[in-house]
Order: sequence, then structure tokens, then C-alpha cells
Amino acid sequence: MDQNDLIIPVYLNQRVVFDLVAVLEGGIASVTQVSKTQTELEGQREQIGASFGVSNALSSLLKIDLTGKRANQSSDESSKTTTEDRIHTPVSLFIALRSILHEKKYLKNIESEKEVVPGDLIEFSTVLKRNPLVETLESFVELIDMVKVFERKPNKGKGKQNDEFYRIKNQIVTLLSSLKNSESLDLTTPPLKSSHRAVVSIETKNLNDPSMSDLVDGTFRVVGKVTRSIKNSNDSISLNRKSAFNRLPISVLEEFKKAFQAPALAEMDFPELEWEIKGPAIQVLPIAIFA
Repeated sequence: MDQNDLIIPVYLNQRVVFDLVAVLEGGIASVTQVSKTQTELEGQREQIGASFGVSNALSSLLKIDLTGKRANQSSDESSKTTTEDRIHTPVSLFIALRSILHEKKYLKNIESEKEVVPGDLIEFSTVLKRNPLVETLESFVELIDMVKVFERKPNKGKGKQNDEFYRIKNQIVTLLSSLKNSESLDLTTPPLKSSHRAVVSIETKNLNDPSMSDLVDGTFRVVGKVTRSIKNSNDSISLNRKSAFNRLPISVLEEFKKAFQAPALAEMDFPELEWEIKGPAIQVLPIAIFA
């Protein structure tokens, strides 16, 4: 083991890790027993008990209780045999999986290889961003709420304008609900060294922090499987493919984009509004995201 194995995961699909290790190793030996002999010069009597638990995600796959008892009688010198049960944590098992994939040359580093096809297991380092469409809409809603907090009693004649402002906000909240009404979310990346941009589709239940405060805007390594690969800019990966927003014609989406480029909003630091990632691009189902 080297320093690169001392990782801190912010996302880990434990089920996939166990499945892949089981496939590669022909099953998982969940408990390894190790016997050792100790010589003690002092006599003492003690009872030791311990129990190891695992997360709910693993409870159907692995449940291990360890109770070790030992008794030492007074004597000048005594020998004893201790039985230890050793288990992998999800992180240590992922490290073992990653090592196996590297040894078998199943894990492609796309920082040095540009040819990526669906089915490839890949690893790359990148900065991750939240879905820019969701982030822009959420930022706009937060802006309206902030304006409302500091807003004084509206001047005469501005009531209808404010009503229209909040009506738009309610419409955007509805759109956001449609975009976020799922147990999965998309993260995006800038162009990788392979020239691809990546859409990383995560399952929220596997996040270390559901708010993703420890995930976005940092540089992380991603290990996952490619589900789609686009070579040129004539095709794209939709960021709103799981919502009703995806049914809107391009002309409506372009008008929507222009609304955020209006002079009144020009000075606001909104993310660039994107609803698709044009090729070259890849879509990735991550196994782990870690620092």
C-alpha cells in the first residue's frame, strides 16, 4: 500500500464495489481468521468482547459479530492462542478492487488515453460542478428571496411588477422540482486531458454529504464506467433528460437563456446556463469519487 491508497471518499457505491470484487475474486471471503501465540510474563484474568457493525447498505450482504474471550491464569509464563476476525470496510474493499483493476489492466486512465468507448472502466482527475441548469435556477430563486427580505414597502405602481417577479419565481420553483425529482443528479466537468467533458450521474444515497458541500468545486478523482461516448459536437448529452423540461423545443430554451442575459441580471454571478453538454463528451456512472 502506498500514499495514494489513503483516500477520503465523498461518494462510494458500496453495492457495486462488493459486486465487482465478488465477480473478480469468485466470491468474497468475509472473515479471515488469524491465530497467534503470545507469551506473557504477568498473570491476569480478563474478558474482552467486541462487535463490528456495517452500514445499512451492506447489512443484506455482510453481518459480522466478533466476540473474543481470553483467560489468563497466574503463572510465571503462559501461552495463549487468540482468534481474530478481520473484515474490510467499504473503503478498504474499494482500494482492493481498484488495485485488482489496475493489475488486470481493466482500469483505463483517460488522462493518457483519448479513445473512450461505452463499457470502459475509467479513472480521471477533475473539478466537479453541479448541473449548471439546476444551479442557475436555484441561484435565481435565492436572489428573489434575498430581494424580498430587504425590500421596503413597494412604491405606488410597482406592485404589479413585483407580482410578476414572484410569479416567475414560482414557475422556476416548479421547474426545479421537475429537474430534482429523482434519486440521481448530474455533475459536470470542464474538458479533461482527453478533451472530453464528462457528465457524472450520481445516486444521492451514496453521497457522504447529501448537500454536496464537500463535493463540488474541488478537485477529485473519479472511478466509474462509461455508459455513453460522443465524439463530435453534432451530438450532446442532455442535462434535463429526466424531466419535463427536456420536452421543450430548442427555441423556447434559447428564449429562456436570453432572459438570464437581460441587462437587469447581467451583473449577477450566475453560472453559464447549459442544458446539454456537446461532444466530445462522456457519460459516467461513478463507483467512487474521492480526494
